[in-house]
Amino acid sequence: MTTLRILAELGRLMVSASLGTRQSLMRAGALEAMVIIMGVAGPYALKLLIDALDGRAGNALHLSFYVVAFVGCWAGASIVETARLACTADMVEALTRRFTIDALGSTLPAITAARDSKGGRVPGMLERLPFSLTLVVEGLLWRMAPVVLQAVASLAVVAGLIPPRYVLILAATLGGFIVATWIGAVWHRIHADATNAAASGVSGTIGDLVRNARRVVLNGALDRELLDAQSILSVKRGAAQRMYRSLTVMAVLQFGIVGLGLTVLLLFAGLDVAQGRMTTGDFILLQTYAFRLTVPLSSLGYILAQAGVAIANIRDVMGLRQVAVDDEGLPPTPVGSAEVRLRAASFFYGEGMPGISDISVRIGPGRFVAIVGPNGSGKSRLAQIMAGVLTPISGKVEVAGVDIATIPWRERHRYVLYAPQFIGLFNRSLRDNVLYPPTTRQADDVEALLRRWRFHESGRPLDLDLELGEQGERLSGGQIQKLELARLAGVQVPILILDESTSALDPRSEAAAIATLRRRTDDATTLIMITHRLETAQAADQVLFMRGGRLAASGLHEELMDRDASYRELWDMVAPSAQSTTVLDGLGSPLDGAGQE
Repeated sequence: MTTLRILAELGRLMVSASLGTRQSLMRAGALEAMVIIMGVAGPYALKLLIDALDGRAGNALHLSFYVVAFVGCWAGASIVETARLACTADMVEALTRRFTIDALGSTLPAITAARDSKGGRVPGMLERLPFSLTLVVEGLLWRMAPVVLQAVASLAVVAGLIPPRYVLILAATLGGFIVATWIGAVWHRIHADATNAAASGVSGTIGDLVRNARRVVLNGALDRELLDAQSILSVKRGAAQRMYRSLTVMAVLQFGIVGLGLTVLLLFAGLDVAQGRMTTGDFILLQTYAFRLTVPLSSLGYILAQAGVAIANIRDVMGLRQVAVDDEGLPPTPVGSAEVRLRAASFFYGEGMPGISDISVRIGPGRFVAIVGPNGSGKSRLAQIMAGVLTPISGKVEVAGVDIATIPWRERHRYVLYAPQFIGLFNRSLRDNVLYPPTTRQADDVEALLRRWRFHESGRPLDLDLELGEQGERLSGGQIQKLELARLAGVQVPILILDESTSALDPRSEAAAIATLRRRTDDATTLIMITHRLETAQAADQVLFMRGGRLAASGLHEELMDRDASYRELWDMVAPSAQSTTVLDGLGSPLDGAGQE
């Protein structure tokens, strides 16, 4: 997106009714009109004062009026300009809110789907957004038009009082300045883009380090990571140095042209005053207009140069935004459990990377399905494809007869709810996390369930107001999974997929959790889970056996044990737990609170 298109889009949004800033825009316009009028009237009042003093004409009343008019215009313009900043701030805040919400709404689903997403860069981009918008809106959009209007009005006044050649010299100076600024800005934009990219890389790297602080420090890799961070920061520094060198070149062009133009202007005007062809007041008027126009233009040129990085940042954030999907015409959400069907589905991250190939299978509604297989066989990829988290590169996945890829991201949870092995909790209270949507359970019900599952082994009281810290760091892996399973036990959804979401639980706790999920859904949900436990496979209505990225077999556990040697080999080293088998077969246990539902 080009700079002009970005500026045009910002302007369009500010005048749109949806942003809610029209009143601020109108107030700002009225205040800026006052600034322009005072900016033109002030120098003219000074000219009248100088002419009155030079000719020793005029009475004290006239002199007082000229002085008050000049000082009033000078001070009033500054006061009104300051008041206008509040209007600009309101527009910037509204734009920031719109861009941030739109960017998050588009980016969060993309981050969910992409293993190699650039989510670490997004917070840095959004953090810089308010400053970038302020620089562009206040510095470019809002100053550009007023400066041009003031220049036109000033030239009109000069043309009516002073010989035309001065208008031509002043206009040529302003035109040369604009051309030099444009040429310099085009060159500067290249370096600004590089600087912005380097800044985003720094944000992503530092964010990654902070999120993985324990891994870095506990593995003795702090010095290595600091060196890598220093290297990335050095790249950013080099990009910034090149950008500021381009600013220096632009300044040489700008002020060289302005300096030459003002020199010619004032030399001619001085000669005319000396020869009596121009009054001292006219000279002051010309000199004041020249500097009142060139100084703002000089600052505008600097802002334009500085805005290169800001525009690049705004462009990147705008690039995150996507047009909202029209939900009309979507198929109705399935009622009750749903069928899942894979038709020749394949997925690969890249050459040499593990994936899954040509999987076709049907899972009937209301079934309890176990996905099993050795490590690296493709179980998690299969689960993520079923959930619509990953999109097959060929084939498709149908849920209740609907291709899941055609369902907008924000609506897929109505069809399939997916729980990953590594559950990321919010840095909020236990209550906020366990009652997180779309659960429909009440706090008392969830608290009782966690007590039955021995959330605290010591039996101490459960504190729902406990702050869990980042990613739930105050909880153990088993506690995190129990919390998530308790939340899911209160969700009504056609399909629930657990991607090793019980891996940190002991067999008895896993059996209790599965029994609760099955009883509470009462065949209203198709339950699919990855497991490494024999007891779970024995209790499943259907077992999907993955090997080498392919579906090697599908059926009941007993059937697969009879007909598939590789499946038998998978369980040869596994000792079944009689207690867990009892729990699963009976759908109840003291931990689960059987009979209390």
